[in-house]
Amino acid sequence: MLFGVTGSEEKDAVGSASDRCCDDGDHADGLKATPVIRAMKRLRVSNPNLMLCADVCLCEYTDHGHCGPQKKDEGSPDGELIIDNHAAVQRMADSALAYAKAGAHMVCPSDMMDGRIGAIKDTLVANGFEHVAIMSYTSKKASCMYAPFRAAVDSTFKGDRKRYQQPVGASKIAGRALRRDLDEGADFVLVKPALFYGDIISEFAKTADVPVAVYIVSGEYKMLTDYGNSTGTLEAVVKESHVGMLRSGASILITYFAPHILDWIPKW
Repeated sequence: MLFGVTGSEEKDAVGSASDRCCDDGDHADGLKATPVIRAMKRLRVSNPNLMLCADVCLCEYTDHGHCGPQKKDEGSPDGELIIDNHAAVQRMADSALAYAKAGAHMVCPSDMMDGRIGAIKDTLVANGFEHVAIMSYTSKKASCMYAPFRAAVDSTFKGDRKRYQQPVGASKIAGRALRRDLDEGADFVLVKPALFYGDIISEFAKTADVPVAVYIVSGEYKMLTDYGNSTGTLEAVVKESHVGMLRSGASILITYFAPHILDWIPKW
């Protein structure tokens, strides 16, 4: 799964760099195609057996760090800026199509906008990419566990995402999102973060007729790594935590521990 990281000079209010592509190396404005598109094209040739997935979101490409274009809340006396859901969904669909054209086998919208799965599905089908799968971030919480990732990619994000990500205590909202995403055509659904959400993983596995993925996020990685390294039990900690998610019903693990697990799994 590929995520794009760009410099501040390439970020703007609408995340233009998320789907910037070109066939001859450089875009008309002198900037290169987004790194996801460049990497996708090369990986399709150099590693043809890989399944290539692309994260679909604008947060790494906007100068405000939010997951879509913003607009003023006309009902707010202080002029609060909120996400423009309609505009964000269209940008998600454009980005997903660009990644499909670059060779993605699966697109993974992580923005949490309402209606984006249906819009992406319609756009892919209309352009002949109905064979490209969609993995929806269906239960994505407004968690405290994302900080290491944001630091690693020099995120411009400020504030919070409680307007569009789910409350950490919400299980019924996750269930409603599951029904919506399945109705709109999601091929896979995802729970993020994972370690504290076994109840949602289990419920999704019982309810959904598609595979359930879990994302062990950067904060969870750091938490497990710090404990494992400090006690000399990293392998055991990783095994217990990841097996626990499989036991809850996950069928796909998206984890920064993948290189370690590939080394350890023959012994497991």
